[in-house]
Amino acid sequence: MAEISMGPGLPTHSEADWLSAVDKVLRGKSFDNLITSDIDGITRHPLYTDASHATNDATSGLPGIAPFIRGAQALSNKHLPWHIAQRVVVGRGAADNDHILTDLAGGVSALLLDCTETNTIDASALDDLLDGVMLDIAPIALIPGSNETRAIDAFLDVLKRRYPQTNDIKAYLNHDPFATALASQAPVETGFIAPLCIHANAYPNVGLMTASGAAFHNQGAAPSDELGYMLAALAENLRLLERAGLAPPDALPRIPLTLSIDTDFFGTIAKIRSARNLFHILAKHVGGAKIAPVIHCETSQRAYSRLDPWVNILRATVSALAGGVAGADMICVSPCSATSESDNTLTRRIARNTQIILQEESHIAHVSDAAGGSWYVETLTQKLSDKAWSLFQEIEAAGGLIEHMNSGAVHAQLDARCRTYENQVDTRTLPLVGVSEYPNLDEAPLAAPDVAQNGYRYAEKFEALRDRAERVKPRVYLACLGDAAAFTPRANFAANIYATGGVHAISGSGGFDIDDIVRAFADSGAKIAVICGVDDDYDAHATQLSEALRAAGCVHIALAGQPRDIASIDDYCYAGGPAFAFVQHVLVKLGLEIDA
Repeated sequence: MAEISMGPGLPTHSEADWLSAVDKVLRGKSFDNLITSDIDGITRHPLYTDASHATNDATSGLPGIAPFIRGAQALSNKHLPWHIAQRVVVGRGAADNDHILTDLAGGVSALLLDCTETNTIDASALDDLLDGVMLDIAPIALIPGSNETRAIDAFLDVLKRRYPQTNDIKAYLNHDPFATALASQAPVETGFIAPLCIHANAYPNVGLMTASGAAFHNQGAAPSDELGYMLAALAENLRLLERAGLAPPDALPRIPLTLSIDTDFFGTIAKIRSARNLFHILAKHVGGAKIAPVIHCETSQRAYSRLDPWVNILRATVSALAGGVAGADMICVSPCSATSESDNTLTRRIARNTQIILQEESHIAHVSDAAGGSWYVETLTQKLSDKAWSLFQEIEAAGGLIEHMNSGAVHAQLDARCRTYENQVDTRTLPLVGVSEYPNLDEAPLAAPDVAQNGYRYAEKFEALRDRAERVKPRVYLACLGDAAAFTPRANFAANIYATGGVHAISGSGGFDIDDIVRAFADSGAKIAVICGVDDDYDAHATQLSEALRAAGCVHIALAGQPRDIASIDDYCYAGGPAFAFVQHVLVKLGLEIDA
């Protein structure tokens, strides 16, 4: 049994001592309740020690030294440990020069120029948009989208106009044929590689392509999938650039890795560390063993919601903290209103200030690899790397990522992942605060964007329910049985379930007088009801009450609790049950058409 040392001068205990102490806290419950499994099938334990993980590069390496798992730099820059980036969606209201200059003056040090929603970008318009932006100080990272030839050419024209005498500009063109193919579900196009390489010598510090795991994450990829596809994209990019005349050791520094960061705090840290590990494994086979990857991160749009959007600030904070601790080179925190058209000065300021607080008040950069030595992160890093490497090998065996995507295999896998996530969201095993947990019906949902956003988001189906319900604001009567101590737990649970679909709850006062309960239902103006109480009261009164409610015109009667054999009950809401399907059916019974 492993010995657990708490530090010099402190007593040493065995793992058996720890387990004994845990048993006292659990009071008879199984220790297995503390063990969880994530979507990648990785088991997460409550305690990790030096015996949990074999000593290897992931644990014995140092920041700034290959394989760079613990960070690309030996010591982080305390002044600017990572670039604080802001996304600018060209064509949206917030994408004007004033907004950009405000962002930069407020602490942003890099810009993500998103061209995915416009087909009219040209050098003149881009020059106006970036007027006053010192491109030699604030790096630009393009998100060129499907019209990437025009976007990249326009940006390079701006560089030539403004800086004709220097080739020292730092920027990222981020040509990504795989992200484009994912978004359009079209075959992968690689015809722009050769023209892209023409710019390689003129701008030696400009990144040419990106190996984006985030593009796959946004379509539903699990963390190991994201890493596996990222590595496969990196391998394909190296092959494409080599055919165009750029050798792999020269190409590697010009292909940043793009990753998502989300609310799985330790999982996100491990994912970024794993990305550096996988990059090194591939790089050392092509002559780039001493090259550390550049890692760009952006908060996961998958986790954002139009419902109670202020909760997105909490999601973004956890995500950004994980990215900073893991040693990302650039982080973009999306505004809490990013799922709508309503980006504004306030939400953009909150987004950038989130990172400023992490850097300047939380002092994230004062410790290199703050997560190192926990054994939990090291174990997750290795397990993610192993699973991602297995996926990479499968893709390579299938002919590489281009062939794999064009065959439809990638879309099939991502669709399957989305169905798994949907089931977790629908049953609330993947809880979403403000959406499936503690929805706030007093906070109106943000308006949906005019331009359909590409990708998968957890909250989309519940948002569709709320959008429909918002028009009529339906109500449900909580037909409570017994006293408050008996009915309150299930009444609160039921009210929360109905609220996920925008249905407001009107609570009864309890008791066992069926006539009084039915009279209160009729006075409430509600057309639907849910019976709330304890099991013994259900046995004694639920059948009579449900029949009386039906006779009073109730169009849908539910019971809060596990299903039981009562003919006059239409449905049941209970922990672990299909919450989305339940509320969807309720709204249909109320006459609302649901497209979700």
